[in-house]
Amino acid sequence: MRKLLQRTIALVGAAVILSALALYAQEAAQPKPSMKRAAVLKAAEDLKWTDVPNVKGVQQAVAWGDPQKGPHGAFDKFAAGTEVPLHSHTANLRSVIISGTMVIAMEGQRAKELGPGSFAFLPSGAKHTTACKAGADCLFYTQASGAFDVVPAEGANK
Repeated sequence: MRKLLQRTIALVGAAVILSALALYAQEAAQPKPSMKRAAVLKAAEDLKWTDVPNVKGVQQAVAWGDPQKGPHGAFDKFAAGTEVPLHSHTANLRSVIISGTMVIAMEGQRAKELGPGSFAFLPSGAKHTTACKAGADCLFYTQASGAFDVVPAEGANK
C-alpha cells in the first residue's frame, strides 16, 4: 500500500512538472509585443477622439497600439440611437461596456442588450449588427487582435 501511495505521488508530481513545462513552452512560443515594456497612463481627458471612417455616429480614442496596422486597444463611443448594419471585422474583438446599452445581434440570432459591465467577444468574420440604444450615448473599451476594419455583409445597408 505504501509503495502504491509513493508511486501515485511520484506520478502526480511528474504530471504537475510536465504541465508547468508545457505552459512555460507555450508562453515562450508566443510572439512578443513590439512595444517596449513601459507603463502607459492616460487620463480620460488626455484621450484623443477621432471619427471612425465610414461609420456615422461612432468615435474612437486609441489607448495603445495602432488600429490602422495591428493589435490595439481603444475606447469607442456610439451616439445614442446609432445603428451599424450587418458587418464583420477581420480581427477578434473583446469589449467591455462602460456606459449606455449596446445592442448586438449575431447573424441569425436575437439581439442581446449589453449594459455597463457587460462583456462581448466577436470572433474574426462573425457577422453581426451593432447599435447603441436610444436615450444615452454608449462607451466601451475594445482590445483587437489586429487592425480595425468594418466589413459590410453582402447586401447590407451601408
